[in-house]
Amino acid sequence: FTPFPREITEAVRGTEGVGLVVRSAFTPIAVRLPDGDRVETTAAGYEPRLDEVANITYARGGTASALAEGRLAMDADFAREHGVRVGSVLPVEFRGGRTAELTVGALTDQETAEGFGTTGGIYFGMGTVERYAPGGQDAAVYVNAAAGTDAGELRAALERTLDPYPQLQVRDLADYKQLVRDQIAVLLYLVYALLGLAIIIAVLGVVNTLALSVVERTREIGLLRAIGLGRRQLRRMIRLESVVIAVCGAVLGLALGLVWGVCTQQVLALQGMTALAIPWGTIVAVVVGAAVIGVVAALLPALRASRMNVLAAIAHE
Repeated sequence: FTPFPREITEAVRGTEGVGLVVRSAFTPIAVRLPDGDRVETTAAGYEPRLDEVANITYARGGTASALAEGRLAMDADFAREHGVRVGSVLPVEFRGGRTAELTVGALTDQETAEGFGTTGGIYFGMGTVERYAPGGQDAAVYVNAAAGTDAGELRAALERTLDPYPQLQVRDLADYKQLVRDQIAVLLYLVYALLGLAIIIAVLGVVNTLALSVVERTREIGLLRAIGLGRRQLRRMIRLESVVIAVCGAVLGLALGLVWGVCTQQVLALQGMTALAIPWGTIVAVVVGAAVIGVVAALLPALRASRMNVLAAIAHE
């Protein structure tokens, strides 16, 4: 959604196989609401026939009334919160000091009304944008294929048209979904990197705990060896102790993480992210991995304990 000049839109419109073209633009606005709040946000402007390139769910009104001259649309929940209803007249401030009084023509029921830099899901017709915020650029162009044109052929033609403009990309719905997934993946990779660092620290903590435990229990270990505890049995005992520490820590951390994740999802659900998925496979893998890490962490302390001189260990204070 980086703005681009209008001539690029016209080049897209003139591409062979292009059918319907709907322009989209963004403009910063400030809206004075009936409850006295003044909300600064970014509003979108669209050309008519938006319904043919986008699926918008309305609580009241429709696209025709939303994009009509002097009208605007906003999210129904946002409107309810601020006492706005269809027919309300709202003072709107545009950049450059231009002001207008726009009538609410429709209320939408969209799960994506809120986002970065946008509040209330406000949009209106492109005519309103050009009248009160002239000189702006397009942010996106929605294109449908002409009758008899294959989508793959149209995409190839559009890519040839936009080849001189590397800042622009051609995306279909699947591409856009992948873009969102990739953006979320960057955050997940960061979380995984922090998790890996935490695991390294945890392993060092378990090793340190076991090493201190062996030192502090030198006399007890010597007594156990003296009454018949074998080296292999001693190593097994220390490994089991390490596994218990690691697994208990992993289970406690997973429980706290699940509670935190569910609470975070419930908050994000207010912004439209309503799907909750718990990765049970990953959780099981973490528990198994914790057990393996417990065994590995116990190798050196267990080896040290098994090599103790029995008499020296009994005499240790």
